[in-house]
Amino acid sequence: MELLSPARNAETGIIAINSGADAVYIGASDFGARKAASNSVADIERLCRHAHLYGAKVYVTLNTILYDNELPTAQKLIKDLHSVGIDALIIQDLGILKLDIPPIELHASTQMHNYDLRRIKFLDELGFKRIVLARECSLQQIREIRKSINAEIECFGHGALCVSMSGQCYMSARLGGRSANRGECAQACRMKYSLINDKVKVLVNDSYLLSLKDFATYNKIGEMIDAGVDSFKIEGRLKDSVYVADVTAYYRKLIDSISNGKARTSSGSCIYDYEPDIQKAFNRGFTTYFLDGTPTDKMANFISPKSMGEPLGILASIKGNTLTINTKQTINNGDGLCCEAGGALVGFRVETVSGNGSIVINNPYPIKPGTLIYRNLDSKFIRSVEHSKTRRKIAIKMLVKASTDALTLQITDEDGISSSESLPFAAQPANNADKALENLYNSLSKTGEQFSVDSIDYESDENRTVFFVPNSIANELRRIAIENHIAKRIKNYSPKDCKLPSGDAKYYEPTGDYHLNVANRLARQFYKEHGCEVKQDAFELLKRTDGLEVMTTKYCIRRELGYCIRKNKKMPEDWLSDKFTLHGQYQDFSIVFDCKVCAMRIYAKEKAIWRN
Repeated sequence: MELLSPARNAETGIIAINSGADAVYIGASDFGARKAASNSVADIERLCRHAHLYGAKVYVTLNTILYDNELPTAQKLIKDLHSVGIDALIIQDLGILKLDIPPIELHASTQMHNYDLRRIKFLDELGFKRIVLARECSLQQIREIRKSINAEIECFGHGALCVSMSGQCYMSARLGGRSANRGECAQACRMKYSLINDKVKVLVNDSYLLSLKDFATYNKIGEMIDAGVDSFKIEGRLKDSVYVADVTAYYRKLIDSISNGKARTSSGSCIYDYEPDIQKAFNRGFTTYFLDGTPTDKMANFISPKSMGEPLGILASIKGNTLTINTKQTINNGDGLCCEAGGALVGFRVETVSGNGSIVINNPYPIKPGTLIYRNLDSKFIRSVEHSKTRRKIAIKMLVKASTDALTLQITDEDGISSSESLPFAAQPANNADKALENLYNSLSKTGEQFSVDSIDYESDENRTVFFVPNSIANELRRIAIENHIAKRIKNYSPKDCKLPSGDAKYYEPTGDYHLNVANRLARQFYKEHGCEVKQDAFELLKRTDGLEVMTTKYCIRRELGYCIRKNKKMPEDWLSDKFTLHGQYQDFSIVFDCKVCAMRIYAKEKAIWRN
């Protein structure tokens, strides 16, 4: 199973590879679903060279919907990306299949709304090499999908959750014109809302009702492998390098321990100088979401969309700005702590740690003893990751061949790739053969950051003479040989041309509306050629959106609060309606609970109930 990590930029991508990623995904200069994480073609080429040294892959996200005037730019960008050796392109807009593009491997982005098995089969029949499933898919669904298609399956395994079904969220576009399908999501789901019933009674006031916890499947890795997941994806192209390094290293070690190292799809072994811990990375608390089917845990964090971090301990006492916390962990100056107080998340910085277990903070809050304290910034841990010397090394074997007029070094790596380099020099027999070999081996073993030497063998002339090799000669030969072998590995690794999706599959519905996200003539033409008449433009192109569904979600506020109509025989009268209002600071939305399919649908409201 491939471990796939996010990369905000080339530097972060290199850190991800060094931390154990089998592949990384990164945005290009345009048309990525994270507009704030854009990169030049030159930077992506640099990342490709580093990744390909380890047999790791680079996928580029071009997964926004495209307007007609953008199609020529997108076509040129795809050609440029192919020319620098990317391994695959992740797309949403099917109009791309009508462009004149090179034979590049294409992945169907989760933004294509890959939840319905019929749609997934359609994409498979078209010929997509990989399909990125919606986060809502359960293990049982994944097993069924695996049996039904030939394409590779990529699944999210860790990171932030979109509350909406992928590709079907128009809430941000409705609120302020910033479309999630255009890479400009304003995260409307992370804002505060009040829940109001059909009698205009406020049931929940001013809370983060749509803000989900973060996805974490560390205890489900084995089941995901058994279900047929080909790629385990970490979310986070906007996250910093500390987050990416820590989470990648954590899952690398975990996947290797579960699979005995057999799940790895790239080369080299990582040498860590810190213990990765996902609790110390940005997180809003963890949930397995719908991976087990019907959820049993709480999915949302109504208190705050910010990072909670790791549980630290219980507040024993507070006096002014001096706190005593019952914890077995070490607290350091500069740590960031937080807790719930007065229905909100409050945070403070540790200024001083005293010897008696108490701490002095910068801004005291009226916190009660017994409150659970979290640490959302572990200063010592962050420094250890920032200054980490974690390296990824490919195992090699060396064979030294010595003669009276030349020294040859042959390198064979763990993948069976061999290279050879020679240097001429006038050799003399060594006075002390053992010492001469020891010095030679020491010089050749200093291979730098990319390789680790498993063994060195020495092959001499027919008289088995051990020659004296000056350190300067040995070092120069090693340098040239290593550079030569790096170049050969990168050249040896060449992304294969891949037939573009061109199957004659028929779309499973004869007509489509704005949910198909068609924003250009080529996408419309594509659907028509495959039996579907698109009768409505993408949401972003519509002049009026009042009354339209702006979000479809498997997450249910009513279930989250304990009022699932399926589970409760007796429901409080206030919760019996199927229609509610989500009242926000800028706009109101209607909620319809579609219990037959266990979904919640949110619609744009023309008028607000009231404004504060």
